[in-house]
Amino acid sequence: MKIINPAKLAQHERLSFLFKDSVVYGGAMAVSRAFSLITFPLVARHLSVAEYGTLDLFLVLAGFLVTTLIFGQDSAVGRFFYDYEDLEQRKQVISQSLVIQAVVCLGAVVLLFLLSGRVATLVSTADGSTRYFNIVLAQVPFTLAINFAQNLLKWTFSRRAFLIMSIGYSAAQASGLAIAVFLFDVSTETVLVVNLITNMLFGVLGLFMVRTWLVRPRSLYLARDLLRFALPIGIICMLGAAVPMLERQSVEKLLGVEGLGLYAAGSKLAMLLTLVIGSFQTAWAPFSTAIHREQDAAQTYNLVLGFFSLLVCVLTMMLDSVATPLLTLLASQRYAGATVVVFPLAMATAVQSISWVTEIGIGLSKRTSRSVYPHLIYIAAIAGAMLLLIPLLGLAGAALSMMVAQILRSVTASWLAQRVYPLPWIYGWVVKVVACTFVTGLLAHGVLARWIGSWSVAPLYLLASTALCVYFWRRQLSSSAKMRIASMLSRADK
Repeated sequence: MKIINPAKLAQHERLSFLFKDSVVYGGAMAVSRAFSLITFPLVARHLSVAEYGTLDLFLVLAGFLVTTLIFGQDSAVGRFFYDYEDLEQRKQVISQSLVIQAVVCLGAVVLLFLLSGRVATLVSTADGSTRYFNIVLAQVPFTLAINFAQNLLKWTFSRRAFLIMSIGYSAAQASGLAIAVFLFDVSTETVLVVNLITNMLFGVLGLFMVRTWLVRPRSLYLARDLLRFALPIGIICMLGAAVPMLERQSVEKLLGVEGLGLYAAGSKLAMLLTLVIGSFQTAWAPFSTAIHREQDAAQTYNLVLGFFSLLVCVLTMMLDSVATPLLTLLASQRYAGATVVVFPLAMATAVQSISWVTEIGIGLSKRTSRSVYPHLIYIAAIAGAMLLLIPLLGLAGAALSMMVAQILRSVTASWLAQRVYPLPWIYGWVVKVVACTFVTGLLAHGVLARWIGSWSVAPLYLLASTALCVYFWRRQLSSSAKMRIASMLSRADK
């Protein structure tokens, strides 16, 4: 059960290791999300806009329940796993965390099932909401098991098993939905049942694949440390998972179910950005934790920050340049009005992903309670901005609210991270690339698309992306960094 430790690698080898893990672990998650996008046109074209909005709401609810019940234990396992060199002690960390999650999950599911009628009406007023809620509730324990297995396989760098649990799961789910669409009368309930069956199968498979890490807990002597570390993260994750619920319900109340369906479709297209971002995020957490004690860790962090911030901003512009034809192609002309939300939501995702890098100090310091404050600001900003901007700008106002709130959250979180675990970040480049992307998007939608036509947006984005790449290479990278990159590329060619 040998585990590769990137802390033992040289600087250029670390970047190669991170890139390889981004391709393997993150690439697997990207493929998984790609399967979700493949099923998007199948489902969206067979449901009305309003029905698709209702389905999206209950899918978001499923994510909220699972994230809340995990309550930060996945992060606690990842953090304490590397505190112990002894294999048996690591198994105790993993097994005791699983017991905590299982007890909390089963208790909550039973309670919610008894109150399902009342809770379902609070979630949605759609017909059949109680049935939908119960189906979602039934899949929660199995989704939790899948999440537990995927995270453990990621932290232990078990690449092959991780690929099976991520790509295999998504492929099975997509296949089930395709069969439901072509052979049966697809409905909101049908889609939820397919998800339930898939989660049941892979929940069991996931636990089987990590069985060698599971032992009988010697009491729960680590529970106190695990819970203490996970508590603030659990609150943060719960607040973060509540955000999609808040935005969906706000859109439904202010713009109706048709508006909710359009917003959900635009969100799905903006999710294309997460195909790359998710790849990085999946590999970044174990990588950054593993090297944080090394003397040159900060140098590696800054190099990663520079490249990643450039990448996500360029991808944001490229995605928005094809948003209109792509959305029409995938979901039909009925969803064409959703294009106005793509750039703000993609920009919000880009800013959030950059802050994952700059706020790592909070996790490294183990003072995770500091992350609660940015999320409280985030939720308050969303609520206030939506009440202000949706009546003024409609659907676009909802998306702009998310972008503004995410910027506030990310800046606050990065500032707090520096207070508890100072790192010599090079913030100047990040500010420049984000500001340039935002101004370019504002010019594209506020001037070119309105006065010339949507076709004129793509050349502007291409010009801005090229300028940023040239500036980064010539002005931001040091000579030594350029040499290391050239060395990596030459080895890749061989």
